Amino acid sequence: AEQFSGKLFHLVITCNKDGDLVTKSRKLIQHDIFLPEETNDISLAMTSSFSGMLLAGILVSRISTIDAQQKNVEAIVQYGHTILDKYIEDIQQIAQLDFDRAVFLGSGHLFGTAVESSLKLQELTDGNVICMNESYLAFRHGPKAVIKDKTIVVFILSNDLHAKKYEHDLVKTIKNEGVALSLIGVSAGNSRDLGLDFNIDFSESPSEVDEVFLTVCSVMPAQILGFFKSIDLGFKPDSPSASGTITRVVEPFVIHQK
Repeated sequence: AEQFSGKLFHLVITCNKDGDLVTKSRKLIQHDIFLPEETNDISLAMTSSFSGMLLAGILVSRISTIDAQQKNVEAIVQYGHTILDKYIEDIQQIAQLDFDRAVFLGSGHLFGTAVESSLKLQELTDGNVICMNESYLAFRHGPKAVIKDKTIVVFILSNDLHAKKYEHDLVKTIKNEGVALSLIGVSAGNSRDLGLDFNIDFSESPSEVDEVFLTVCSVMPAQILGFFKSIDLGFKPDSPSASGTITRVVEPFVIHQK
């Protein structure tokens, strides 16, 4: 970008104050946001670093109303505690199921959560669990063929009233087909009436928290599931890649000139 732009401003959100993004000299203007050292994961599949940088990015995008965001942040902190205090045993039980595929579904902002969730579980199991992510409507077409008898389906449910109608319709469809090994709901109080095998509801009632903030806590069940499934398969969660094909930091690669 610096090679092609005469006016460029860098905003760096990082967990590592000593990383190249910070220490490498730059010609143009740069502003650094350092997260707490606790977020700088040493394990391969970064979890707290992802969540920390995600929250920081959300807050930066709302910098003009930053004081008003406190209630959203306090709410998702409480939701995170609820997941850790109430659902660890359920998630561990899910990890012990005999599954080799996992599907994560999300709408809107939560589609990104589905993407990251599938990545974490696949990384932490060294690819022994093949994961995919999709939106609810797109999954109705060819992708639904991926569901077999050793597949778990994780419905990351929206608090948007319109989106929920489509999500609940797909839940009913997949439930009626009866192919998947287990159906799991992750939501802010939206999954209890759907008849799923597991409900991870981190709120007692449908949340009024801005949904973009829910992405931070909605990814936690998959992060924890990946940890327990890694152990269940005999891997070391901090370094699950037995072959070394994936690494904590992406190895150098060639930047081809256009």
